Amino acid sequence: MTVTIRDLTKYDEFLRMLDVQQQCWGFTQREGLYPPMLNTAAQNGGTVLGAFDSDRLIGFLFGFLGLHADRRLKLCSQTLGVLPEYRNRGVAAALKWAQRDRVLALGIDLITWTYDPLEAPNARLNLHILGACANEYRCNVYGENFGALGRCLPSDRLLVEWWLKSDRVERRTEGRGAEDGAPDGPIVNPCAGEGAARRIESINLELDMPIARVEIPSDIQAMKQADVALALDWRMKTRQIFEAYFGRGYHAVDLLRINEHGTRRNCYVLKTP
Repeated sequence: MTVTIRDLTKYDEFLRMLDVQQQCWGFTQREGLYPPMLNTAAQNGGTVLGAFDSDRLIGFLFGFLGLHADRRLKLCSQTLGVLPEYRNRGVAAALKWAQRDRVLALGIDLITWTYDPLEAPNARLNLHILGACANEYRCNVYGENFGALGRCLPSDRLLVEWWLKSDRVERRTEGRGAEDGAPDGPIVNPCAGEGAARRIESINLELDMPIARVEIPSDIQAMKQADVALALDWRMKTRQIFEAYFGRGYHAVDLLRINEHGTRRNCYVLKTP
C-alpha cells in the first residue's frame, strides 16, 4: 500500500473528510466537523490534510492557528482520523509529520492537541513516536457521550505540546526515538488481573522519584464493552494520578510497551523536569 498525503483545498474534499470522521468516531451529523469552517481554515494558515490510498480518502488531520498561554502563535491540532481498516500502518504518523512540515514552513514551532489518556494507541503515537509531552489534565472536556468511542466515560483529556524543533522531536525525525523497556522508577498504580478484567489495586500519590510509571489498559474500548464500571474506575483513579503528579511538576514523556510474563503492558513514563 502506498499512501499519499496532500492538502485538502476543495469543498467536496471537506465533505468527504466529514464522512471519514463520522466513520472513525461514530459521530452524528451534529457532532462532526463543519465543512465551511474547514474551507476558511485551509485558506488562512490552518492545516487540512488528507491521506489517500489511490483516490480513496482514508484519513485526515485538521488544525487551526491559535495562541499559546505565553501568547506565542501555535497550531491547535483539532482532530485526526484514520479508517479502521487502515490503522496500525503508519498513516496517522505520516499525517502528523506532514503537519509538522507545514507548520515549520509558517515559522511556527509548536503544535498542541488533546487526547484520551486511556487510549493506549493514541498515547503511543503522541509521546513515543512523535516525541510530544504533556503536563496538563482536563476533565470531561466534551461531556460523557462524545461519539460512539467516548460513550459511558467522562471525556478527560491530556493536553499535548509538540515542540517541533526540540531535541526529542528531531531525534525521532532521524529514526532515533525512545526504545521500549522498563525504565527505572516505581509503578504508581499496581494492577492485577488480565485483559479487559485488569484492575488497579491501589494508587500512590506521594512518590518522590525522578521517574514514575502509570499503567493504563491495553484496550479501554474492550474494557468498556466488558465492564463499564471497571472502565470508569480506571478513569477516575488515573485522573487522580495525573492531576496529582502534574501538580507536582511531572511531565508525561513516553508510553512504553513492557512485556511482563509474556503479556504486554502499557505504561506512561512520568518525569520531573
